[in-house]
Amino acid sequence: MSTSEAALLALARDVGADLDLDRHAPVSLDGVPVGVSLRPRGGDALARTLRALAERRLAVVPVGGARHLELGNLPRRVDALLSTDLLDGVDACERAEGVCHAGAGTRLGALRARVAEAGWELPLDAPDDASVGGAIAAGAIGPRCAAFGAPRDVVLGLEVVLGSGERTHCGGRVVKNVTGYDLPKLYTGSCGSLCVIEGAWLRLRPRPQRTRVFRLPERRAADALARGIAISRLDSVRVCALRGAASAGLRGIVELAGAEATVERDASLLASDHGASDAGADALDDAREPRRPAGAFAACFRIPALPGQLAAVLAALGPGAAVLVHPGLRLVYAAFALASADDSAGAAQAFDAAAAAARAAAGSFRCESAPPAAKRGRDVFGPAGDELALVRALKSRFDPHGVLSPGRFAGCV
Repeated sequence: MSTSEAALLALARDVGADLDLDRHAPVSLDGVPVGVSLRPRGGDALARTLRALAERRLAVVPVGGARHLELGNLPRRVDALLSTDLLDGVDACERAEGVCHAGAGTRLGALRARVAEAGWELPLDAPDDASVGGAIAAGAIGPRCAAFGAPRDVVLGLEVVLGSGERTHCGGRVVKNVTGYDLPKLYTGSCGSLCVIEGAWLRLRPRPQRTRVFRLPERRAADALARGIAISRLDSVRVCALRGAASAGLRGIVELAGAEATVERDASLLASDHGASDAGADALDDAREPRRPAGAFAACFRIPALPGQLAAVLAALGPGAAVLVHPGLRLVYAAFALASADDSAGAAQAFDAAAAAARAAAGSFRCESAPPAAKRGRDVFGPAGDELALVRALKSRFDPHGVLSPGRFAGCV
């Protein structure tokens, strides 16, 4: 038995029956095999667990639905995963107010079903098996976020436990409850490096009267981009995504949602002016991430870009990139095939191309996923610049003992 495993067993005994310690087949976290998960039953147990971890100087990576484990820098240390799957359940769904409260481990599919019964729609656009806490912590952006807004716009309030074991909350069930610094926005997208989310108050949206999904035929990149930009501005469009490669053309997926008359008007325009054809809801899967080469290793990037910058971004990425363009979201995703997990030359070329594409646009990019060897010696969130001092100060304040995902966040903090 390793020293860290013995310390984890002692920790579990100290915390008590409200903490499950599960041994399982090792999960690879950026090349680090992790075979132990801590599963607290409730916020009290979560706070006691983090306090005990801090006392023993042990490190954990918080995990919800394990949908975003590839996002982050190489960890400096991981002794266990900290699972939120027992912090689940929908505690409130207020039909009149259009808000709900759910535990961090609640799967989005279950929450969607619950709010739909109340006549609302959940504007967190991550897959059904993702967790509430995971989607918020990762700041997960899906194709509907052009209409829904980013996760930080959906979160009204959070209950969290800091790395020190301090249990706290911020915001509330209505926007007017937010006073002082907007901590929910700070925690959203912090990738589990500052706190572990216990539960969340979320803003809901009315369910649309009508939804329809369409495919757009493949066209040359310049033509497809011009059409995609125009389509994304239609009243009922909430998804407009173009995928393919700049050298081989782009094809599109469009979702319309809203009042029936508006949807049908825009549907007629799509068919007559853009050659769109009806598609099933499953077609939206093609709008979620760039197509990775089958059986190959890949480095995948996210690059913000204004509509007028999209053509320059695709040109900078080059013919080797599989791309997914969201004109309305002002984002480009790009995936580069690597010859192997240790393809350092291919990784360097991919990072260089992403950096060149960023220079053609807003100037920033982040690597969403890549083999561990491709991340080594790099910050996947891009150059930290003047913000590095602030990131380090926040880490020191909220996680003074480096318990939560050490090394994984921006600036490798």
